[in-house]
Amino acid sequence: MSSYNPVNGGNLSGVQNGQNKGLFSRMLRDLSSWGMRYDDMVSRNRVAIGINEDPNLIKNTSMYDFFSQRAVASMLTRKSIPYLDRAYGDKRRILREYSIKDEIRDFVTKVADESVIYDDEDRFCDLKILPDEFSQDVKDSYMEAFDKVYRSFGFNDGKLAWDYFRSYLIDGYLTFEIVYDDKQQNIINFERLDSSTVVPGYEPSVGYIWIQFPEDPSLRRILLDSQIIHISYSAGDDYTETSYVEGLIKPYNQLKIIEQTRIMFNMINATHYQQFTVPISGLSRQRAEEQIAQLIADYSEEIEWDETLGTVQINGSKHLPYNKQLWFPEGESGRPDMQIVSPEGHNLNESDILTWFYNILKRASQIPFTRFDKDNGGGSIYSDASEMTRDEVQFANFISRLRTGFKEIMNKPIKLQMLLDFPELRDDDNFMNNCGIEFHSKELFEEWKRLNNLQKRAEIASTMLSTLQDADGNPYFHIEYVVQEILKLSEEDKQANRAFFEKYPSGTGGEGESGGDDFGGGDFGGGDFGGGDADLGGDTGDTDLGGDTGGDTGGDTGGDTGGDDFDF
Repeated sequence: MSSYNPVNGGNLSGVQNGQNKGLFSRMLRDLSSWGMRYDDMVSRNRVAIGINEDPNLIKNTSMYDFFSQRAVASMLTRKSIPYLDRAYGDKRRILREYSIKDEIRDFVTKVADESVIYDDEDRFCDLKILPDEFSQDVKDSYMEAFDKVYRSFGFNDGKLAWDYFRSYLIDGYLTFEIVYDDKQQNIINFERLDSSTVVPGYEPSVGYIWIQFPEDPSLRRILLDSQIIHISYSAGDDYTETSYVEGLIKPYNQLKIIEQTRIMFNMINATHYQQFTVPISGLSRQRAEEQIAQLIADYSEEIEWDETLGTVQINGSKHLPYNKQLWFPEGESGRPDMQIVSPEGHNLNESDILTWFYNILKRASQIPFTRFDKDNGGGSIYSDASEMTRDEVQFANFISRLRTGFKEIMNKPIKLQMLLDFPELRDDDNFMNNCGIEFHSKELFEEWKRLNNLQKRAEIASTMLSTLQDADGNPYFHIEYVVQEILKLSEEDKQANRAFFEKYPSGTGGEGESGGDDFGGGDFGGGDFGGGDADLGGDTGDTDLGGDTGGDTGGDTGGDTGGDDFDF
């Protein structure tokens, strides 16, 4: 099916009948062939048959179809296409049914909460910073493109991004049509599509295209790749699950079987079995059957459970009887006899096997076991890398992979809008590599972790600069090397630090605030804090605090901090 292509000889207008004017926009068609020259070269120069190519179809196809099949097969190495899986419709229904089960719903919610985190401004992501080599006009348009795409998706209102991510975990696919204005120059909206209705194709004169409802001529739509966003949980040649939920179904069902077995055991052992012996001596067969039927109607009980409301009814009544009295008449044939029989069976009340199957389900969820520690609030939050367990590292990698796939929902339209505004960026690999979004993290925890890591790095850096010296007493390591390799300051951090030195040459602050008299020499370094005659120096004493604190702190802090020694 990957070689299917209804476009004949590049006659796009004959297929569309004017339904998609985007096909006739030269700019959007160019964007659909964006990077095509490289793809053409790869497809022409490849010799072997790829993993996603059908050898039987290649035997009897023209060069045109052969080239189209190879182009589509290359896409399948990055994304899976639900249209090519005829069983996906039933699978999606099953995935959605299981997604509302208690344990699975809890897992999906936790993973979505870990992946999509909103800040105080209700944003879940920010733009990656472009390098300084790009002009200010490009940077301004870059920010405008991000705001435009974010607003057009409706992410600024409510939790729509979280809902999309949750759907991505359940269905395994997200597909959107990118809607442009009349001039095909600006993105104005996004329309979500049924992922199972679209399939990729290839037209050498245009590039990648997408066909919606390819088998139905009355519904068929042809869309350029620049009009479609399609993301998938797995790749086309990936043998893993279609979605996150699919991997939870088997361990969930096994756990439920064990739980239901325990419930059945307890219910059976909590139930009294009644054995009736009805005397029928001297009665005809018909009369005996009537007698037995009458006793069954009088003494049998029907118990109904309502799974939705969690209620139970006995013989149609919600009122549970405290006890029940049985009255038997005695005649010439004798008196009916009733005995209570206790059932016997294996003891299934032990919880080891239940815990074992629950651990299998937790393992399938990818969530670290320590986060299920309900008695301690789901485990502790680590403050630096040394406190992280391997499970936490693997879970962080898992979340990173999920985010990487989901990023295209923002990255692709931002890049497309920038290429519409600045066509010259089309072949700029540096721009394409730096263009994109970054997800927000838990800011409070991340900030404390960053500060703790920075503190430990600063201690190591200080030791390296002060203790490792050459024969002349100079530091062995260059300070810039230590800042870059040990402190791990980014280029943006370095630029921000230099900007503060340019604004405050003293290295500590503005006049009258930190670098002036209040901090450098007056209140902090002189009378009020040092000097020995004022608050600490006078009241506390001239020997220790007046001398040491006033001298050292007043001199060192006032001099070093306000002077040259602190300028590094």
